[in-house]
This record gives sequence, structure tokens and C-alpha cells, in this order.
Amino acid sequence: MSESKNNSKEIFSEIKFIRISLLFLTFFVLFAEVFLGYMIYKKRTEYFQIKVVFDKINSVFLDHSKAEGLIEVMERYGFETSEFIKAINSNDSQTIAKQLRDFASFMREYEAKSMQSGFKFFTWVITVILISMFLILLNFRSRYNFVQSFSTKLYEILKKISESLYIENIPIIQSETFKEESIINALIKEANMRNGIVSYFRELPYVDTIEEYIKLVGEQVCSFFEVERFSLALISDDEVIAEEAYFSEPGQRAFLHKGFRQKLGETSLGKIAKEGLKYRIINDLRAVNSKSAELIVKEGFLSNLTVPAVVGGEVIGFFFLTSKEVNHFTEEDGKLFHIISLILSPKLFYALAIQNVVANFGESLVKLSEYRDNETGNHIRRVSTYSKILAEAMKLEPRLVREIYEFAPLHDIGKISIPDSILLKPGKLDDDEWKVMKTHVMIGVRIIEDFVENSRKIMSGNSLKTAINLIRDHHEKWDGSGYPFGKKGEEISIEGRILAVADVFDALTSKRPYKKPFSFEKAVEIIGRGTHFDPRVVDAFVENIEKIKAIYNELKDVESNEISEPDKEKAGN
Repeated sequence: MSESKNNSKEIFSEIKFIRISLLFLTFFVLFAEVFLGYMIYKKRTEYFQIKVVFDKINSVFLDHSKAEGLIEVMERYGFETSEFIKAINSNDSQTIAKQLRDFASFMREYEAKSMQSGFKFFTWVITVILISMFLILLNFRSRYNFVQSFSTKLYEILKKISESLYIENIPIIQSETFKEESIINALIKEANMRNGIVSYFRELPYVDTIEEYIKLVGEQVCSFFEVERFSLALISDDEVIAEEAYFSEPGQRAFLHKGFRQKLGETSLGKIAKEGLKYRIINDLRAVNSKSAELIVKEGFLSNLTVPAVVGGEVIGFFFLTSKEVNHFTEEDGKLFHIISLILSPKLFYALAIQNVVANFGESLVKLSEYRDNETGNHIRRVSTYSKILAEAMKLEPRLVREIYEFAPLHDIGKISIPDSILLKPGKLDDDEWKVMKTHVMIGVRIIEDFVENSRKIMSGNSLKTAINLIRDHHEKWDGSGYPFGKKGEEISIEGRILAVADVFDALTSKRPYKKPFSFEKAVEIIGRGTHFDPRVVDAFVENIEKIKAIYNELKDVESNEISEPDKEKAGN
């Protein structure tokens, strides 16, 4: 009995100790929660302040006249501003841009250190709570080894998470002893998998065109999410416009084609952009009442995951993953695709920017050429559209079709170097003049090659390959009698062979100072019976003659009374 009483006293003593310890722990936890709440509020406020700073940096990037307003912000965060002030005073845009990039890097480091310090503090508070609990558990001697081992491992894991989140993988607990350690290891493996995915997509290269981007990204995301279709649509003004889709299965027939457009406000995509939704899942597209959904279902796809493409806080478009199964996507898929989209969006913006720069460069050169040449703007539009019709008829890849259409206007850009006395001569050129005229081909090639060379740090060497082929080869002839190299047959690029037909046909039907235009029918006859052209391109020309005629009638510069009908004439240069 005495021994029983003693055991009871020990038990009650331990219970009393536990009660006091728990009371102390409760007050400690409440204090920690209040303090943590304050720290979270403080870090959240600091985060939004940093976001405002980045917005100001972006604003100054676009308008250097606002640069002076950034000086006080730089000094507040301890950034050396003397060089920036000097650049503003001297209106040195290059140095201002460099200083802005340096300050952006400085702020990213500041933000990273701030977030890591906050996370480390949180880790220490949790650790202290765990240690307090550990002191209570010391009274239960049978669990002492468990508490000591588990707490130490947990602390090391939390410390490693703090130091390596999204930088490297977190090590798992070796030699699992307890069930709790198995649970923690499962969570660590999940975190490491996500970290690996983010790192993988971060390493995807930047590409120069939207077609390369869709193929590169499509292969990766379709494989990862086990789906068969990836696509994107871009916002232009108040419309959303579809780009070419990527299909993981060869031979998939498309019904929702590139160029399909809808008013943004009239689609559910408008809600995603307006409300800042991170993702949207449609489990069964057959239940959606929209033309785009109807076309995708017609392709054989039944469920969809959409995330916005966001750059600088602005939605520039949308990424779509589509599966042939209903209910294919989970909320976890949505969250993960959203994280991946934050990496993919800047790469998309880069491809669009490069493509836009190249297109604007070409348009500027064409306008420069128009000021000197007899050829009209309609001539350029006709040749480009004829070439596009032929390229599509020959089933060339979408990127090549687009580039032929965009760069065909550059085919005679080298003529800006030809003297007016030759370029504008209202008659036949003599032999010496003709030699000078033919130099325009290689001069045009050099203009484009120089641009590519000077831009090699921001774009690949193949970015303007199609433009170079069009310029270099459009005067070559199938029988080898052309210039500048006398190429024959398939030695001539497909771009050059297509443009040769389009350019000569338009020259035949156009008025020149030295000739009258041929009728449409006579020009078609001349194209069809010649040996200068690739027979396959001529076949595509004849098979699509109604499309060609529609463009001719829409954009022609001549009246019926101006048309000449000789038996045979040269088309001109």
C-alpha cells in the first residue's frame, strides 16, 4: 500500500509538472503567435513595398524621364546612386538602363535575404516550441530516445529547408525508425519533385519564334502532365487570338486553327484575366457552350487546364493543356502548371519581342525602299500574299509560311544601293547597267547578314535565314539560267522558288516605265509554259489560281485599258 501511494505521488507529481509545463507552453505559444503575426505583417508590408519598387523600375525602363523620381528609393535601400545621378544629368540612356538593371538585381538580392531571414526566424520559433515540448517529454523516460532523435532530425530538416528552398534538393531522413519520419520523408520527396520541375523548366532555352516556343514547351508539358495537346492564345487589344497548337500524337487533325479569335470580354478567359485567377479547370468540354470548346471537342479532346501568361503583372495570353479524358486534371495540376507558367511567361515574351523586332526591322527597310523604287505598296502586298498562298498549298511548316509572308517584301531591298539613273531608267538597261542592277541581290543579302551578326547576342543566327534565302534565290531559275549563282533545280531554296513565281507573275501583270502590264490570263499562260520555275510550285500556282485572282483583283494597280497582249515579252527584272 505504501509503495502504491508512493507511485501515486510520483504520478501526480509528474501530472502536476506536465500541467504547469503545458500552461507555460500555452502562454509561450500565444506570445509566439502574436509575435509571428506581427513579423508576418511586417514582412508582407515589406514585400509589397519591394513590389512597388520593381514597378517603379519597370516604369523608368519604359520612360527614362521618370528616372529622377527613383533616386530617393535607391538611397532608402542603400544603393549607391552617384553614377545613376550622373547618367541622368548627362541624359546617358545606356548608363541609366545599366544602373536600372543593377538596382533590380540589388533589390532581388535584398528581397531574397529578407525572405530567408524571416523564414529562419520562423524556424527558430518553431524549434523553441519543440524544445519546450521536449522538456515535458523528458519525464516520460521510455520516450526519451524517440524525442531526442526525432527532434534533432526535425530541426536539421527545417534548417535545411530554410537554406535550400528552390535552390537544391532537401535531404531525406536516413534509416527511418518511426512512422513520423516516414511521413516527413514523403513530404520531402514531394517538395524535391516540385523543386526539380521548377529547375527543369527554368533551364529551357530562350527561342526566337513563337513556333519554336510552342514546339519546345509543348513537348515538355504534354509529357509531364500526360496530355496530348498544348496551345496558347495571345491578347491583342480586346481580342484573344489562337496560335498553332502542339499535338503529342503525329497526324492529329486540327479544327481550332491559328488565327481563331474571340472578344476577350465575351469569353471565360476574360474572367481569368480580370479576376487574376491562377488557373481554371474544365472537366468536360462538352458541357461548355462556346465555339472554341466545340472545335476542340471535334478534335477529340474532352478536358482542359488553363493558366494565364503574366509578364510584369499584365496578362499577355493564356496557356492551355488539353486531354482526351474527362476529369483528367486535379487542383494539384492547376497549382503546379501555374508555378511553371511563371517561368514560361518571360520566355514567351522574349520570343514575341524578338519576332516583333525582326518584323519591324523588315517593315522599316521596305518603306525605305519604296521611297526610291517604281514598285508600289500594293506590289509588295501582292507578292507577299501570292507567296503565302503557294507556301500553304505546298504544306510547308507554319513557321516557314509565316516567314515567307513576312520577309517576301524584303526581296529587292538591295535596290536601295542602285543609282537612280539605272533603277528608274524608263527603258531597257544596257549590259553595264544590267551588271550593276544584278548586284542588288548580294547587297540585300549583306544588309540582312550584317543585322544578324550585330544582333547575335540576342537572337540566333537562323532567325533571318528565310529572309536571306528569299533575297539570294528569287532571281535563280529552275533551268540554271538565273543569277547571281546560276543555281539549278533543288539547289535553289524552296523560299526562292516560291518567290520567283510570285514576283515574276506580279511583274508580268504590273505596269513599268518600260512596258505595259499583261492581262491576268496571259501572265498565267507565261508562268505555266516556262522552264524557269519549279514545276511543283507552278502546279500549286495553277491549282490555287482562284485565290491568286482574288488577290490580283483586290490589289491591282492597273486599269483594263492599260493592259498589253503581246505574244511574248520578258517580265522585267
